[in-house]
Amino acid sequence: MVIRSIFAITLILASVTTFSAVTITAPEEIKILAVNDQEVNTGLFRAKNNQYKVDAGKNSLSVRYNQYFEHLNGEHDIVKSGVITLTTPLLKDGESYALNLVNAPTNYETAKKYAEQPVIALFDQNKKILVKQTGANTQQKPWLSQSLFGKVTDLTQKKSIPLNQPAPVYSQTSVTESVEDRSISTTDQQLIQLWKKSSKIERQKFMNWLGEQSN
Repeated sequence: MVIRSIFAITLILASVTTFSAVTITAPEEIKILAVNDQEVNTGLFRAKNNQYKVDAGKNSLSVRYNQYFEHLNGEHDIVKSGVITLTTPLLKDGESYALNLVNAPTNYETAKKYAEQPVIALFDQNKKILVKQTGANTQQKPWLSQSLFGKVTDLTQKKSIPLNQPAPVYSQTSVTESVEDRSISTTDQQLIQLWKKSSKIERQKFMNWLGEQSN
């Protein structure tokens, strides 16, 4: 029983040792501000083709609808929404996904109304909607007032439910996949997180300990 448990732990650690990531593409009208409440500095990390690398699995994306309009008289306006929090289903390692607007406005007047309750969806590689989120938060995010080199954000505090943002709408496929992938226990998840945060020396010590247990 002990050997079987050690073998299972080894498999889990081996699976997370390799960096796993997915690619999310966003149009110019959607700005990704943060991933899992960690601020994204678009000036440094955003690619020219608007692609982002995020961890595989479930992610919380904080985005904003932002559209530029140029008028006939030469003047221009930029329409912005509040922060929209979209929680993804489990994203698969190595696959690509795309954020996009649903029923995007085509003129300035409709855009101003649209910005009050924007609709953003996440699509898979087959252009199928995985989750759709309507509305923006009225709750201020702690990282919005911080610069890249500002103080460390406390992510241990309990998160309150965003105000004025309806529940997300998931496709039946993504919900099914989420249920099937719950086979890893909470203890295993904690072990994975500890492994990710540990140094190379700490990992080596643990692997040496595992080797001793099997003797």
